[in-house]
Amino acid sequence: MKYLFYAALISLSLISCGNNDNVTEDPRPIEKEVYQFDFKSYAVKETILYTGGTSGSKTFPQESFLSSYWSTYQQPAWKKIVLDLKNNSIQLIAGNSADAIYNINISNDSVLINDKVSKPRYIGDFNKKNSTFTLKRTLQYMKRERRDNGNVLTIVQNVSFGTTRYDNMFGILFTTPADMIKAEDQVLWSNIEYYYKQL
Repeated sequence: MKYLFYAALISLSLISCGNNDNVTEDPRPIEKEVYQFDFKSYAVKETILYTGGTSGSKTFPQESFLSSYWSTYQQPAWKKIVLDLKNNSIQLIAGNSADAIYNINISNDSVLINDKVSKPRYIGDFNKKNSTFTLKRTLQYMKRERRDNGNVLTIVQNVSFGTTRYDNMFGILFTTPADMIKAEDQVLWSNIEYYYKQL
């Protein structure tokens, strides 16, 4: 009788092992494809001003100086951003006519927009690990006073994506700061970062 009991027990264990479905679980997490971000804060990274009259003297104005050239710099035009990795697109949401959608490429953390009009432009950084997005905007302002040879007053002002460096500003109206011979000549740029956190 003892042997019959043990034989039945062994048979049951073999049957239960035979019904084991070989389901292999994939331990990798599912990649998120769409990120939605909300604006949190901003930082002025640098503001550089060259003024004429003394061969283009360089200064670093306080942040309050910017409001004369860009009154809304403290708030981005877009309060929300949707980054779609599956469709390689970014949607900038203002809730008005400023809404925009661009095709993108991501290289390391850098996000480049492709508007098919110009070469890809740097728009900011996406940190997948922290689920954050940094939108980069830049102010560029140049003023060239009238010259005695008949050249008229010229002012160029632009706010765009990305960052500005010395090389982006000189070589257009002025080749170097030494060309800024009039006291009212100005070359100004400022780089601002807008920080977004995942909703």
